[in-house]
Amino acid sequence: MTTAAPAHPAPAPEHGRDAGVHLVSADAAFLAGEVSVARAVGELLQVVRESMQLEVVFVGKIAQGRRFFSYVSSSLAKPPIEHGASNALEETICQRILDGRLPAWIPSVQAIAEGQGLSADHKALAAHIGVPVHLPDGRLYGMLCGFNLQANTTLDARDVKRLEIAATAAARLLSQADGREEGTETRR
Repeated sequence: MTTAAPAHPAPAPEHGRDAGVHLVSADAAFLAGEVSVARAVGELLQVVRESMQLEVVFVGKIAQGRRFFSYVSSSLAKPPIEHGASNALEETICQRILDGRLPAWIPSVQAIAEGQGLSADHKALAAHIGVPVHLPDGRLYGMLCGFNLQANTTLDARDVKRLEIAATAAARLLSQADGREEGTETRR
């Protein structure tokens, strides 16, 4: 993904997280009639990660009592999660958000991990944010989540709304997979 500067000089940038507008474009051109769901979801996750100042953002698919990391975007040299890995759903923060045991935005996972019965792996997480991804027909696909290993006190309730909007966009992209495996290309 590349970021291009606007053709005309912009006014002096404002300060703050929402200041400035960036054009985002794909690294390579799409062929006519070609849509790459993996590429589009990956670019969406990168935009979410960068705009929310998160180290890792992922879409986790929920199936057969497990949460699978379908798409992952990370700024870390060695991300703690990888595409294709999975966990028992009941052991995840995702399940606790879905059933209401945890809120969508958690300022410090470390502070609640033991009380929630989360594994020691979760104690490495600082801030976490996550929302469900419902396909256009209403079915639950999984979760769109992000986290930092270092504290991130800039997240707030507005970010939950932003993540919900991104989850809706991800759901539309995923539904375009037309029943094929995620990550394949659909030609129309």
